[in-house]
Amino acid sequence: MEEALTITRLEETYMDDLNLLDDWFLQYEYLLEISSDLPHIPKELRTEENKVHGCQSGVWLLLSEDNGRIYVQADSEALIIRGMLAVIVSLLNGRKADEIVCYTPRFIEETNLKTQISTDRFHGIHEVIKNIQNFAGKKKGA
Repeated sequence: MEEALTITRLEETYMDDLNLLDDWFLQYEYLLEISSDLPHIPKELRTEENKVHGCQSGVWLLLSEDNGRIYVQADSEALIIRGMLAVIVSLLNGRKADEIVCYTPRFIEETNLKTQISTDRFHGIHEVIKNIQNFAGKKKGA
């Protein structure tokens, strides 16, 4: 049985892929491609309670815990944000709470994404990660 990559190692593969694509248009296409695998959150679950505040575009986050693992679903109206959410979901979905709490995001800071997205969107993505980590932190001790 193959062991899952750590969050850090998986994130490094995304960063390597993005950094190999030195053209912003190619990076954008890459994010669009991986966002196609991200399931949409049904409209009836796109509630105010599930909305991530602090994001420039609509972003919804569904979090659950089962048997010590945190499950993450995320969606956005904005395609570029959906791509970034796809990375976050890939990195954090199904992980143990302590892994998520200890995670320090690097994939935006250490790629061209930081220079290509607005400050509001940058902060919004970090708000998504913070919400996931806060949820994991509450479940960690439960």
